[in-house]
Amino acid sequence: MQPDSTVVAFTDTLYISFKKKDSFSYHNLNGFIYNGGYTIDEDSLLDFGTARYKIAVKRPTILVLTNQDGIFMLAPDLSDTGKLIVLDTAAEKLLPVTNIDEMIGHWTVYKRIAKDQGSIDNDVTITAAYITGPSTDGKQGYIYSGTDAKNNPSWYIKSLGTDQVLDCDGKSKRILKVVKCQKGEMILEENDIKYYFKQFK
Repeated sequence: MQPDSTVVAFTDTLYISFKKKDSFSYHNLNGFIYNGGYTIDEDSLLDFGTARYKIAVKRPTILVLTNQDGIFMLAPDLSDTGKLIVLDTAAEKLLPVTNIDEMIGHWTVYKRIAKDQGSIDNDVTITAAYITGPSTDGKQGYIYSGTDAKNNPSWYIKSLGTDQVLDCDGKSKRILKVVKCQKGEMILEENDIKYYFKQFK
C-alpha cells in the first residue's frame, strides 16, 4: 500500500528470511539475493543496510513494515520458494572446468561457508555472479557484493586460468578458485570462504 494506505497493484514479491546471529537474506522474485546483518533499535527501526523499515506489526502470521515508499504486509511463505535447498549427500565426482563457456549464466549465492564465522562485510561478501564468456572488452563476467546495484558490479572477470582460477579485477584484485560447476551448481572458493551458487528460475 501507499503511505496513505491506498492499495496498489504489484507484479513482484519480496522474500525475507531472518537467520541466526542477526543475519538476513532477501530478494525479489527472480532477483539477486542480498545477504547481510540487520539491526533493530528501540524504536522498532529495522535496518538491512541497503533498506530501512519501521516495524508496525510483528506476529507469527503477519509482518507489517513501513517506510517513505509505502506499507508492506508480509506473510509466511508456504510455497517452494521458502523451502530449504537440500544437497545430495552422495559423493559426486567433480569434473574439471576447462573453459569459461561452461560457466555462462546468472548465478546467485544461496549458501556461504566460512571457517571464521565473524561479522559479514557486505562490501566484500559475494552475492551473485554474471558470467558472459569472452567479449570484445576483455571482461568475461561480473562479480557482485551485497552493496552493489544490478548495473554496477564491483568486480569483473578477466580470465579463467588452467588451474581453475578466476582472475578478477575492479574495486580490488580477487582470485576465486572454481571448485565446481556442474549439475546446476557452482562453488567458488576464496581463502577460507566457499560460496555456493545456483541459477534460480
